[in-house]
Amino acid sequence: MAEPQPKTPPSIPIIGWTTLIASVLLAFLNIISLFTYNVMDQMGLSLPALSQHLSDSMKGIMELYRYQRIWTMYNTGYLIVVAIAAIQFLRLRASGRAMLEIACWVGLFNAFVDTAISYYIWKGMQSLISAVFSGIGGGQYSSLNSIGYYSIVIGFFLWIIPCIGMIIYLRRPIVRGAVNRI
Repeated sequence: MAEPQPKTPPSIPIIGWTTLIASVLLAFLNIISLFTYNVMDQMGLSLPALSQHLSDSMKGIMELYRYQRIWTMYNTGYLIVVAIAAIQFLRLRASGRAMLEIACWVGLFNAFVDTAISYYIWKGMQSLISAVFSGIGGGQYSSLNSIGYYSIVIGFFLWIIPCIGMIIYLRRPIVRGAVNRI
């Protein structure tokens, strides 16, 4: 008589499908974002074409946006790997669980890189906005300043909280046992 298989925890399909849907949706949005970079280049709004007309602070921001394109391409590849890992996890493969855990550790690293890029772009924009507002006799724009800063901080936590939660979840004995059965 065959021994009955333990029931798969209901959290596995929920986590697996949520991860798959989110990673596919975000990868799709990143691909659309890459098309906008190409449209800017086709309109002649690339850094070399604009650099002769820009201030030094704006040139620095445009250079960071160029790196943002590279980051978007990397992030699209990362999200595709996460989608593949989620599919394997849904199939209860141990490799899917391991890939998702590795992706979460990489996601923690991504949080720091993404936050640093966002902060430097934001910082550059602050000096540019200060120059514009002071040039037209405008006052202080402190509310815009704090909105950008808080957006960066919230974005950082939106990266790390799910990653840490997922690492803890994927290391639970019930999850390890469910994916190692097959």
